[in-house]
Amino acid sequence: MAPIDKALLEKYFNGECTPEEESLVYRWLDENDLDEYPDVHGKRKQERKLREGWKQLARLDEGLSAVPSPGSSDTSRGRWWLAAAMLFLLLGGSLIYFNYFHGYEKEYTTSFGEVRSFRLPDGTTVTLNACSVLKVSRNFGKQHRDVQLQGEACFDIHSQPGKAFTVHTGKLSVTALGTAFNVAAFVDDPQIIVSLTNGKVLVAKEDAKGVILTPGEEAVYTRKAGLIATGKFNTRERLAWKQMIICFNNAGINEVLTKLERFYGVHFNISQMKPRQWRLTGEYKNPTLQEVLESLSFNYDFKYRVEAGNVILSEF
Repeated sequence: MAPIDKALLEKYFNGECTPEEESLVYRWLDENDLDEYPDVHGKRKQERKLREGWKQLARLDEGLSAVPSPGSSDTSRGRWWLAAAMLFLLLGGSLIYFNYFHGYEKEYTTSFGEVRSFRLPDGTTVTLNACSVLKVSRNFGKQHRDVQLQGEACFDIHSQPGKAFTVHTGKLSVTALGTAFNVAAFVDDPQIIVSLTNGKVLVAKEDAKGVILTPGEEAVYTRKAGLIATGKFNTRERLAWKQMIICFNNAGINEVLTKLERFYGVHFNISQMKPRQWRLTGEYKNPTLQEVLESLSFNYDFKYRVEAGNVILSEF
């Protein structure tokens, strides 16, 4: 397929294309080899690249126009399109390909200490934990219902026969037709945990055979080993975060401080403390940071100070 013209590409980026014109753009991209270009990891970064690319194209266009040669009309146009096509594919091809065929058009986010509930277009209710991101696929609800999760969320799926609901997170996918479940998949956690409260879900690793959970069961995927194990879980403990409760069960110091960092938006510095083993079991019901620090310092014999969002723990 011959390269499409610059005006049509500009219309596409400005969101002014008709469905027929968009189809031309997608078909042109599909007929070019985009597999050699890496997937997009950061939409804003790619958009900045695209803007710079258009500036370069504009300068290139001006330069070619300023240097006429015999048969300049056809020759310049051919040279311009060759450069434009190469630059467009390099800077923007993978972004358009990813966004159209595998992309996400709606994004829900939460900050430190924020729990947010909302309803998706299909009627599914989602509660998103702090420091989490949920992206809804571009074609959500047409044939499938796909979302991408980073962090933790609880889903109450609205049943739509024939349209499976799938949560993608890292190398794991969780598929349900009508059910309620929790997915904990923070990037810095060594495990992804899928906990089913009712209904039935399929938890699968990429294209491998998955496991089917029944109510009260959870699947624990260990990132390093790449293995999925199943077992029972405590519903109150697993879903306490929805009521702004910080819950610990035999938790070590790293787990305790990580949860507190997400809940309060602070950073803990323990470089001034001697190594020690924490085994904390209990819960805090929407406490202040001061209350938690007072409790922990009493039980684990340390002192603390807070400086501009940093909590420094040290020995007495």
